[in-house]
Amino acid sequence: MNVGAGAAATPSFWQVGLALVVVLALLVMVLRLLQRFQNGAKPAGAVRVLAVRRLGPRRDLQFLQVGDLVHTLYRHDGAMVVLGTQPAATWDSCRTRLGEPAAGSGLGPRLQALVAAAGGRSRRRPAA
Repeated sequence: MNVGAGAAATPSFWQVGLALVVVLALLVMVLRLLQRFQNGAKPAGAVRVLAVRRLGPRRDLQFLQVGDLVHTLYRHDGAMVVLGTQPAATWDSCRTRLGEPAAGSGLGPRLQALVAAAGGRSRRRPAA
């Protein structure tokens, strides 16, 4: 009596391992393909936060630069409203006219100049 003639043969350890490697490789390829579709093509430009003005709790006015445009956004309670869009050159000239530092200059050089004018690195009181 031949018991194993009608039954399917069990795969070997190497066959199971090879099948597992093939399935994992296919999974990695599909995930990379989905990631490429999710991110889209190459982004047109990175978003840079130029300024944030706090208007109250969970409310602020943001100025974001995307490429050559500056977008003005109002954020409140989980919602955003685009208030306007202008070229980046207009934004820089408006900031200079208002007496604010130009984009990229920051407050660091001003503070360093004030500390140097005050006569030293710091004016901390000695520990008591």
